[in-house]
Amino acid sequence: MNQKYRPDIDGLRALAILPVILFHADLGCPGGFVGVDIFFVISGFLITSLILKEINEDCFSLVTFWERRIRRILPALAVVVFATLVAGWFLFMPADFEVLGKSVIAQVTLLSNVFFYRQSLVGGGYFAPVSDTKALLHTWSLAVEEQFYVLFPLLLILLGRQKRLSIAQAILWFGIGSLFLSVAGSYYRPGATFYLLPTRAWELMIGAFLATIPGRQLLNPRINEAVGWSGLGLIFYSIFFYTRETRFPGLAAIPPCLGAALIIFSGGGINVKPTLINRGLAWKPVVFIGLISYSLYLWHWPLLVFSKNYNYYHYGTKTQSWQLRITLLMIGIALAAASLKWIEAPFRKRILCPRRPQVFALAGCTMLTLLIFGTGVYLKHGVRSRISSKADIFLNGKDYVAFRNNITPQQAAAGQFPELGAQSTNQPIQILLWGDSHAMHVASALDELCRRFSVRGVEATHSDTAPMLDYIQIEKYGLNENAPAFSQSVVEFIAKHHIKTVILGAVWSDYGPTNIVADKLVETAQTIMATGASVYILKDVPKPDYDVPMQASITVRQHGDLAQLEIPPAKYAALNESYEPVFNRLTKIGATVLDTSKYFLNTNGRYDVIRNGRVLYFDAHHLTTAGAKLLLPMFEPIFHQLN
Repeated sequence: MNQKYRPDIDGLRALAILPVILFHADLGCPGGFVGVDIFFVISGFLITSLILKEINEDCFSLVTFWERRIRRILPALAVVVFATLVAGWFLFMPADFEVLGKSVIAQVTLLSNVFFYRQSLVGGGYFAPVSDTKALLHTWSLAVEEQFYVLFPLLLILLGRQKRLSIAQAILWFGIGSLFLSVAGSYYRPGATFYLLPTRAWELMIGAFLATIPGRQLLNPRINEAVGWSGLGLIFYSIFFYTRETRFPGLAAIPPCLGAALIIFSGGGINVKPTLINRGLAWKPVVFIGLISYSLYLWHWPLLVFSKNYNYYHYGTKTQSWQLRITLLMIGIALAAASLKWIEAPFRKRILCPRRPQVFALAGCTMLTLLIFGTGVYLKHGVRSRISSKADIFLNGKDYVAFRNNITPQQAAAGQFPELGAQSTNQPIQILLWGDSHAMHVASALDELCRRFSVRGVEATHSDTAPMLDYIQIEKYGLNENAPAFSQSVVEFIAKHHIKTVILGAVWSDYGPTNIVADKLVETAQTIMATGASVYILKDVPKPDYDVPMQASITVRQHGDLAQLEIPPAKYAALNESYEPVFNRLTKIGATVLDTSKYFLNTNGRYDVIRNGRVLYFDAHHLTTAGAKLLLPMFEPIFHQLN
């Protein structure tokens, strides 16, 4: 390929970065994540072109190559990472700041993609909502490139010394092997396939293979036009028709990568007129976006993450207005332009650190400093000393949980339910708690009473699964179509063991419509009572709808009024009003309805989320063990009746 500067490739970078930032900002481009794959193709093409040129001229040097890579990548990246650490110090709570510290360590050691892959195994993949807390998540793609360019030059040197395979043939076969792994991995190991080099290398090798094609092999102008438009069509198709649910990368990564390759190919002829696509991409405003694309990629994601977390910490939601998201992207563009002018260009043009030893010394010092900071943040668990002891106590409320048991249908069928109380298994079961996660969060109170009154109980719970017979509702964490079998097993267990007391608890307002819930609940209660058991229905607890430990901690840090966190009764009434007729029907058939809300009521006529210096919720609606203790007086009469 021709080695002259091609502004259309900088324009292609613009076509890569804009969909990425629009996708991350949720401003359209549902498949905008493919912009990263376009970057991989561009990078593979440009770097391989340069290496092959120097190898052919017998002037290639690994030291010189890595110096150029350092000048290109490290300065802007280091500034963004340092800025992210500073922002995290002021804006992140300890748990998120600790993850940021580990992210910095991973980035410095060129293992960012491996780190985020391992995190995805427990916290969801790249597209999971929890990704919003990871300010350096986007550096996974830089790690892929860094790893590739540690190994790839060595491979080219090795290939150049043997005659069995040409460099083009070797790149082709390596690329095919990587593509095969990517396709298979997208089905069997999607997380690893997304993040790791072996399943991403083929995308860079498409560009590398393109660099091995001599310019004289390019086609005539008319065919070039068709090739360029085809490439653009493939990219646009990927950007606008892919979604977060698309199986990716694998086969789905071929269209955007092939599209980028076709555009590069169509504009690379030595004596061929540039195509309309290439001329459009060479337009100065488009080239400008391409020139700042690297810094824009670095800056835009931390801005979005910190903004979302600020909203969540202060308002209980990560939702941002479209105006704010656009503003953040404009700020990102401004920072990227400044970064290009005052950071990237001076290093690349050797205005700063003109000599090679200076570059390597600066790189070493920078990486060591980041490593020290990142390790310190990690070992100090997010530097909890940044917040007061009272704020830390509130924040620790997230750990005050117990009995988070998701029972499987198989366990239910076998009668394998967790025990409440520490009584002998030879003792008859007298109490069964049945419900979703809002039944789980009162289990600690029942466990305490079971121990106090020497009563044996069991817990039949599963998140997002209502305690009703023959009821199916598709929920993220629920049993869904397996719920009827689970419920039937619970009722059969109640009958088989002649259980005296059954307590039903759930986030009733999450299930509906209310007329269906009423019929199913009445049917369920009647079926249980037919076995001789008493049935108690728990009204739902007041719901703050914001992260209570987090908000309480922030309020203390900002010297705010904790009373402002209390829940107004009107809010509780509005959420549960439609269920009052349901509870009335249950009362009429002999079930007992227990009002949980009155135990949270304070002297101000509002519902507490904090009492006696302890948070009552470990998130936006689930009780801590301290919150569950407030319900002990409500449950005690049940135990008195059993004895």
